[in-house]
Amino acid sequence: MKKYAILTIAILYICVAYTQQRTDFIVAKVGREVILFSDLAKQINQIRSARMWNEELTPETILIDMIENKLIILKARELNIRVDERRIRNQAESQINHIRAQFEDSREYFRELRNAGLTPTDLRNYYEEMLTEQFLRERLIQSEIRSKINITDSELFEYYTENIDQIPFKDKSYEIAMIYRTAQPSAETVRDARNRINQIRDRLHRGEEFARLAREFSECPSARQGGDLGYFTRGVMVPEFEEVAFSKSINEISEVVRTAFGLHLIMVTDRTADEVKASHILIMINETEEDIQNERQLNQTLVQRIRDGEPFEQIVAEYSQDEDSKAANGVIGILSKDEFPEWFIEEIDALTVSECTEPLEQGNMFYIFKKNNEFPPRQQEFEEVKDTIRNITTQNKQAELYETWMENLKREIFVQIHTDRIAFEE
Repeated sequence: MKKYAILTIAILYICVAYTQQRTDFIVAKVGREVILFSDLAKQINQIRSARMWNEELTPETILIDMIENKLIILKARELNIRVDERRIRNQAESQINHIRAQFEDSREYFRELRNAGLTPTDLRNYYEEMLTEQFLRERLIQSEIRSKINITDSELFEYYTENIDQIPFKDKSYEIAMIYRTAQPSAETVRDARNRINQIRDRLHRGEEFARLAREFSECPSARQGGDLGYFTRGVMVPEFEEVAFSKSINEISEVVRTAFGLHLIMVTDRTADEVKASHILIMINETEEDIQNERQLNQTLVQRIRDGEPFEQIVAEYSQDEDSKAANGVIGILSKDEFPEWFIEEIDALTVSECTEPLEQGNMFYIFKKNNEFPPRQQEFEEVKDTIRNITTQNKQAELYETWMENLKREIFVQIHTDRIAFEE
């Protein structure tokens, strides 16, 4: 993960270092704004540093994209599309905290910034500007293009019938059923976790600093920031966490809260009309190797019961923890080989009809698969490819609308390109 943080800073460093070696000049004008050669160089180096460069890209195509992006931003501001500045700041802060957390300590982080010739303000401004432009672009494209796309089922069916020869046949397929279970922490494992977090709570009540105990004991990545989760609105955190966070006074420490992530102690440090800023200490409830071994033995017993003649559907009803497939007697679909669950393609492919696999493991998850029936290759039905066709037709319509809208925008807002000035050294 630290590699990502260094790459992010390195991209900015490369852009600064490159542009410092050049005499800057205008390569394009968009309305009253200009695009400098240094802006183009920065964009090209970002793409190259992120290893996204390909043979179809040229300085000219990158410049056209930059012009279109600037047109969109200008239009968004003309239409008075506003950004939530607090949200932008919080998201930028979250990005920066994510990068900082990947360094051993603050000194290493600041040293990396200094080596890149950047200040914390440079990094914050970079993210705030990027996020603001992303927000404006998304809002405008949504209102001017996506909201105007309406595709009916009759259009989708027309595409299906007209292009049926191009729709691939479904390979030989099978009705696949599944029993799914996860290893659960034992009562003793839960009790140990509760003892640990209760000891931390007692120390907090005796006056020890929340942030220091979070750094020492919390098992969340936020521990490096003293448990600080930043500001969030309702609907961001899991319900159990939110219910407590939005009910507490500032600096009040909660009782122990259990969520799917583990056990939490929560302290609200600030609030606005619709947001709270909170810190937490997390003690995870991880299943032990003994818990996993117990689950492994249970799954082996289930396979033996199936092979001894008990109906697969009966075992599904009694033991499977996946509610969707459980409601269909364990059936997850009629699947060709390339649609089998990715982790277990070989094991499922090796089955004969009516046979089930041994228990298959992925982390703390356990699966037993069975082939119920076999179906020969066939033409895919409309309903099977309807979603795919909808995606294709939506993308096609969006591209057509975008092209028309952009041409109108270029006629509305002055654009001038100096193509003779954008020679770029490889």
